[in-house]
Amino acid sequence: MSSGKLGNAGTYSITYNLPYRFYKFVKAYPMGELSTIAQLRLSAIEFYYQVRNVSVVCRSFKLSRKSFYKWKARYEESGKRLSSLENLSKAPKTKRYINLNFKTELDIKHIRKKYIRLGKVKLQKLFKDEHGYFVSQNHISYVISKHNLYFDPVTAKRIRSKKIKGRGNKKIRINEVNLNDYLSSKKPFFFTTDTIVLYLPYGIKRYILTAIEHEKKIAYARVYSSKSSLSAFDFLMRLSALVDGKIAAILSDNGSEFAKYFNEACKRLKIIHIYSRVHTPKDNPICERFNRTVQEEFMEVDEYFEPFLTETNLIKANERLTKWLIFYNFKRPHQTLDYRSPFEYYQLQVKKQKLLPMYPTLTGA
Repeated sequence: MSSGKLGNAGTYSITYNLPYRFYKFVKAYPMGELSTIAQLRLSAIEFYYQVRNVSVVCRSFKLSRKSFYKWKARYEESGKRLSSLENLSKAPKTKRYINLNFKTELDIKHIRKKYIRLGKVKLQKLFKDEHGYFVSQNHISYVISKHNLYFDPVTAKRIRSKKIKGRGNKKIRINEVNLNDYLSSKKPFFFTTDTIVLYLPYGIKRYILTAIEHEKKIAYARVYSSKSSLSAFDFLMRLSALVDGKIAAILSDNGSEFAKYFNEACKRLKIIHIYSRVHTPKDNPICERFNRTVQEEFMEVDEYFEPFLTETNLIKANERLTKWLIFYNFKRPHQTLDYRSPFEYYQLQVKKQKLLPMYPTLTGA
C-alpha cells in the first residue's frame, strides 16, 4: 500500500464508519477555505491511496466511478493542489453577443411601448410590417429586459386614472359657484338633472331622465331604453327647445350619461355645465325631490305607464309621462311657489320684471 496523507493514521477497513475517517482527516489536515464538497472529494482520494480499491471508495463515499476518476485525475494533474477540487464555473466559454445598433434598439423600444401587451412573435411581425426589415425575437427580448418594458397593471391603472382626472377642463362644482352670476334676463333658467333607473321583469331596464328648474320648478322628464350620453344629449336638446333656449346653466352628478355627447350639447347651446360633488346627493336636493314626486304621484298611480315600458318603442310611455308633466307645470299647486303652478309663478315673475319702478303698488300686488 502506498503512503498518503493518512499513512500514519492507523489501519483501514471497509467496515470503518466513513464520517469518522472523514472528520479524522479534516482534523489532522485543516483544509482552510475549502468548501464541504471539496473536502469530501479530497477525503475520498486520500482514502483511495490507502485501500487502493475504487469500488470500496465509491460505495463508502456514495460516488460514481466516473466522478471519482474525474476528480482524481484533476487533482493529480494539478500537482495535488487543493483548489482543483472545487467546482468550476458552469458558464459557457463562448457567450452569445447581442449585435444591435442604436437605431434598431430605439425602434424596438418604441413599438414595445406602443403595444405593451403583445408578445415577441407578434411584435416581430409588426416590426417587419412597420420598418421593412427583420429582427430576431432574441433582440426583442433583450430590449424588453434592458429597458424593463413589462406591463404593470398597477401602474397602468394609476396612469389611466390620472388621464381621466386630468381630461379636459376642470369641472365646476356646485359648492364653488354663485348661481346668480350665471343667470340673466335672456337666460333666466338654471336646471338640475338626474336619472331614475327602473328595473322591470326579465332583466329589462328603463331610464327616466329628469330635470327641474332650481327656483321656478318648471320640470321635464323623458323615458329612454339606454343610459348613455347620447340619450342625455337628446334629452338636453328637447329641454332647451321646451324653454326656448333660455337655459343658463345645468347641474348634474358625475354619471357617465352626463359626459361626452351631453357636454357637446352644452357647448352647442352655450350652457354652463356644473357638477355636484362625488357621493353628495344633497348637492342636488330639488331634483331628488322631483324624482320622488314622479314615482309617487305618477308612476304609482298611472296603471298604463309600466306596461308601456316593456315595449321596444317607448312612444306611448313618453306620451303618458308628457300628459302628467303638462298637469305638473300648468295646474299642480306647489307649496314653495305659494300654491301656484310653475308656469303661473314664472309668468308672474315676467310681469314683475316688465313693470317700471314708478309703480310700487302694482309690483307688490
